[in-house]
Amino acid sequence: MSDERRRYFRITERVGVAYELLGADGESHGRVPDQQQEQVASLLDDIEALDGQILHELEVMSGTNPQIARLVSLFNQKLERVVNHVLMDNQLVSKLAQKLQEVNISACGMGFFSDEAAAEGALLRLELTLYPDKKTLNTHGKVIACELEAGSGRYYWRVDFESMSKVHQELLIQHIVRSQSQQLKNKLKY
Repeated sequence: MSDERRRYFRITERVGVAYELLGADGESHGRVPDQQQEQVASLLDDIEALDGQILHELEVMSGTNPQIARLVSLFNQKLERVVNHVLMDNQLVSKLAQKLQEVNISACGMGFFSDEAAAEGALLRLELTLYPDKKTLNTHGKVIACELEAGSGRYYWRVDFESMSKVHQELLIQHIVRSQSQQLKNKLKY
């Protein structure tokens, strides 16, 4: 891997980083986004079934007591808005889980700071967003070193990319070359 490392340019820049520590088996031990989507879909199905029952009861009730039927209908609409708001907040939170931070990155790995420690050899699921193009790369990584930075209480992770698709690796290489070129142009200006 050290020979491979020398073949790639390495730059320091700001990248969107989201990661999830995986177990030794390479599987997530947290909630998987697909599971969350299935749970949300199941919840929405349940809500739709309840809405059907509520509408039926409101039709029956509207003949005998239209004011109460109207009140129950308004409460149902209010509850639907709250549920929709909560679902939108959950989607926003999952998107904001990606943190924009300075990383030292190449086509074969990266280094970055984290508030938590990671064991050497730990496996990661990574989502990287490259700016300004906002290109998102999904890959796996392996922690090759994790060192506590004196005084800050933060950990510097060194991660090798594993099983990155050729397409994503090519996008990353192109991005690094463009960014390095831009950084050199900026240095020459000053």
